[in-house]
Amino acid sequence: MTQTTNIAPVLPKTRKIPQRLVREVVGGRPFYYKGYKSVMNGTKKLEEIMGCSSLQAIIVSILDFFVKSNIDRKLYWTATNEAGLHLGHKNNLSTDLGIFLKEKVVLNDKYFEVAPQIAIEVDVKIDTDKEIDYVFSKAEELMAFGTEKVCWIMTQRRKIFVFAKGQTTTVVEWHQDIELMEGITLNLQKLLDEEGVTY
Repeated sequence: MTQTTNIAPVLPKTRKIPQRLVREVVGGRPFYYKGYKSVMNGTKKLEEIMGCSSLQAIIVSILDFFVKSNIDRKLYWTATNEAGLHLGHKNNLSTDLGIFLKEKVVLNDKYFEVAPQIAIEVDVKIDTDKEIDYVFSKAEELMAFGTEKVCWIMTQRRKIFVFAKGQTTTVVEWHQDIELMEGITLNLQKLLDEEGVTY
């Protein structure tokens, strides 16, 4: 009589994803940079996936200039360059453009620990197959922390999601006006046209 031995199959090792590939942590859930798998398999370097596109960079630059030209600069600061936001335990986000009340901000070498009054995002720069879920989750997290309004610009669709406390979320076209703050109306298409941006 022969004896059979059950041998467990050898499972592939799962590699831990390095912390440097985490772009944001929302509600304790890590979101990785878009393209992180290419870094993991060695086909790209970290620096190749961390930056934004030229279109995203120019849109943020144009918006920053527009906001600074229209806000009371004695009361507000704008922060760009993926400004880090520490919203609490396991909640570390960034924003493409944040408008902060100066009186609430403590400047140091750490992430902001107060919410921007207004957050503006351009596209999604994390690796997900559920882009809309991520957009809504992050906007809701920002507003729960104190942000009054989140405007999320989607360049491929030429649309802007507008999330505001106590209001229905809306989706507008680039050429439509948005009340960014009291007395400040944003029309993205008009700004792009004025700057000679064709896309």
